[in-house]
Amino acid sequence: MSDDRPPGPGPLAPDSPPPGSRPSPPLDSERPSEQPSERPASDPLTDRIAAGMLGALRLAGLVILSAVHFGLALPALLANLDGYRHAWVQLSSFSLLTLIIVIDALLGVAGRRGPRRWVAAGLVCSLATAVVATSQLPGDHFLATPHWTFLEIGWFGVLLLFDAGLNATLLFLGLHVVVTLGQLLLAGIPSRQAAAGMAVSALAICAFQIAAAVMARLLRECATAAAATAREQERVRTEAAVSAQVHADQRSRYRDLGRSVLPLLTGLADGTLDPGDERIRRRCSFEAARLRRLFAERDHASDPLLHELRAGIGVAERHGVDVQLAVRGASAPVPRHLRRALTEPVLAALATAEHSARATVVRGGGQVRVSVVTDAPETDIPEPTERGIRVRTVHSEGRLLVEASYTLLAPSPSPSPLPSGDVHVP
Repeated sequence: MSDDRPPGPGPLAPDSPPPGSRPSPPLDSERPSEQPSERPASDPLTDRIAAGMLGALRLAGLVILSAVHFGLALPALLANLDGYRHAWVQLSSFSLLTLIIVIDALLGVAGRRGPRRWVAAGLVCSLATAVVATSQLPGDHFLATPHWTFLEIGWFGVLLLFDAGLNATLLFLGLHVVVTLGQLLLAGIPSRQAAAGMAVSALAICAFQIAAAVMARLLRECATAAAATAREQERVRTEAAVSAQVHADQRSRYRDLGRSVLPLLTGLADGTLDPGDERIRRRCSFEAARLRRLFAERDHASDPLLHELRAGIGVAERHGVDVQLAVRGASAPVPRHLRRALTEPVLAALATAEHSARATVVRGGGQVRVSVVTDAPETDIPEPTERGIRVRTVHSEGRLLVEASYTLLAPSPSPSPLPSGDVHVP
């Protein structure tokens, strides 16, 4: 049976208990049912794709607003500057709107989104500027050339609310129209012909602004669809890679079995191998230990090396061998192929043990050593199949010591290890 007590004096005398291994995860049928979690409202992949797709449209909106501001509103303001009640109010309003455009352009050049406080402040300032500038106009000048603010205030809403969605943009545009209509009623009800012309002008101006907001909405939906497609493609690629890796592992295991287990089973089945032969029985025990280790590789254990070694020890214990296991040092990450090469000589020695054996795992100083002492010195130990694995055997007083070691890191200066190969101690 396994014994985790510290061993007595000897060349490999560890004194710490082995860490335990976690059991394998339950099958799908044994897992409790879980409710599907809701998808988060903000998807980073969607945000990245949307940022890339909306960046060009946002730049186009800034260019349109600048063209309207300096190409249409400024000439209209300067051409009718003498007709305003207070010209400095119109100039101050124009300057404030220019400042908003400059700040938003600087944020775009820096690659930053405008913070919510800046968006709210820009919307309030632009709407307040429109109200103040419009209050200086008589009723018959509304939505005409002197009413330069109505040409561009809606574009401020489109630009600042690019990331807020279509509803927020439509709400701002509607609020601007309602406020302008209220100011028009306070300034004096126009004639029916003048009101019709104002309605046509307002519809023409707002139509372009609404079209830009709708285009931003459509681009965000396209970004969401593109993100979903990208996630699906990544999932398919991941599944294909996992399937290919699993298939490669299965073929590798099948090749290993074809070289060792299948010829043994074939010989036992057709009678060419005698089950009563001690060498054949040892081969069967060794292959059974290798199979148990192969199955243990699929388990989720905190210490894979120790877990796979225990699987091979279990086969020896089933044959009546008293096996003691001692471990020294914390668990260190060892690749699977190196774990196989480290445990292979030990399993071969355990397969030939008759009554007792003592296995030891020592880790520290950048090295991993797995060894076993058995009471059956007549054993064929396989040669290491991986570079960097050193195997040594020591025969002494009817017992056999087999040790496999591997250097993970550059160890500190220490005495030179014993040379590889068979060392017969008198």
